[in-house]
Amino acid sequence: MKMKLLKNVMMEYSPPTWATLIGVVFLLLTVTLSMYLLFDHLSAYKNPEEQKFLIGVVLMVPCYSVESFVSLVNPSISVVCEILRDCYESFAMYCFGRYLVACLGGEDRTIEFMEREGRSVIKAPLLQHHHHHSSHNKGTVIHPFPMNCFFKPWKLGHAFYQVVKFGIVQYMIIKSLTAITAVILEAFGVYCEGEFKLGCG
Repeated sequence: MKMKLLKNVMMEYSPPTWATLIGVVFLLLTVTLSMYLLFDHLSAYKNPEEQKFLIGVVLMVPCYSVESFVSLVNPSISVVCEILRDCYESFAMYCFGRYLVACLGGEDRTIEFMEREGRSVIKAPLLQHHHHHSSHNKGTVIHPFPMNCFFKPWKLGHAFYQVVKFGIVQYMIIKSLTAITAVILEAFGVYCEGEFKLGCG
């Protein structure tokens, strides 16, 4: 009886309707959990230097879920939704970077920590370098292949911190500019997502 009822319900609704219903369930779930976590942080706002950036990261979840649901319901505006999501994603990346720095006690203390880690490898005994490969790489950042063929490993310190900081800001700017460019191309009808053609961007 139950199986027959379930079969009748499934026959009544088309697959897109089922997708919408499932999307609504997950949308409500993610928004509810995110809002609970958000209000939990705001009600215990005792460490603003860390929490303000953490809130920016938490808001990424409802942003993604709302964008996905709106794109599912109305595919014609999915490009605009994705562009707005990309802009917020770059901001969330910035918030995450700042959150990590705040957890370490701010920029000055982060740089001091990195410099201390970099010096600890130099002070380590020679035999320790051979027996413990992990401690040998503790104060350095080794590039993945094939970049390690062209660049020397980075030592943790002020220079490394500035490079990482520049990289995060650069990501924000480039991601936002490409999103704005996509809006302009979409307005002129020459935006082709996921396609490489000379006639469109």
